[in-house]
Amino acid sequence: MTRHLRAALSALFLILASNLVLAQEIHNQVEGRDVHSFEKRETFRVWNRERNGHACIMSIVFIVLYPLGAISVHLPIEQIPYLRNTYLRNKIMAIHAPIQIIAFLMMVGGMALGIRVAKYVGYLHNPVHAHCIIGFIVVCTLILFQPILGILQHRHFKRTGRKSIFAYVHRWIGRVAIITGIINSGLGFQLAKKNVIIHTHSYVRNYVIAGILLPIWIGLIIWDELRSRKSRAVPDGGEKGATQQQEQK
Repeated sequence: MTRHLRAALSALFLILASNLVLAQEIHNQVEGRDVHSFEKRETFRVWNRERNGHACIMSIVFIVLYPLGAISVHLPIEQIPYLRNTYLRNKIMAIHAPIQIIAFLMMVGGMALGIRVAKYVGYLHNPVHAHCIIGFIVVCTLILFQPILGILQHRHFKRTGRKSIFAYVHRWIGRVAIITGIINSGLGFQLAKKNVIIHTHSYVRNYVIAGILLPIWIGLIIWDELRSRKSRAVPDGGEKGATQQQEQK
């Protein structure tokens, strides 16, 4: 009887021990899975914050700051009595350059975030998405050419007081880059919809701001061009008219 009891207790102990070992293994596996999923969740949260940061920075750069910098060149500061004799009359150095420098620095940081976001979801592998290609072209063009062209034109203007070819190239590269950047922001929202839910107000806000600033910018360009043509035509016409009158007398 004692032997049978000892055998039963030994079997019970072995079963209990094996169950404890199996339970521990299951617990370790479950815990490992939880840690793994937690790490994935945390990685996704970081990626989502970087994605939001990229979208926010680039929207501010291409929809707000760069258009405002372009608008500042055409502001009629000289026709406003309280501003014509202030430092703001030097529109390039007082308004345009500071806005563009801030936008430039923000753009570089936004591009770095965009590269991290694109790497995480594989957008930089074949096939590369249009938003990434356009973004690289626009940003690299602005980084490589705009500061150099702006500095060359500024030096030329200080030496001669006139515009040079650098000014026109700088101007048109900037215009094309701004419009392309605004279009590319829409492509970015479409691309982001594949992975996350984009609230309607996010891109509606961008389009509303762009819809306000772009007409102002285009209107000032047209108005400034017409005004400059008129100012060039009036002196010539006046001189010719005075000469003709003297000849007739």
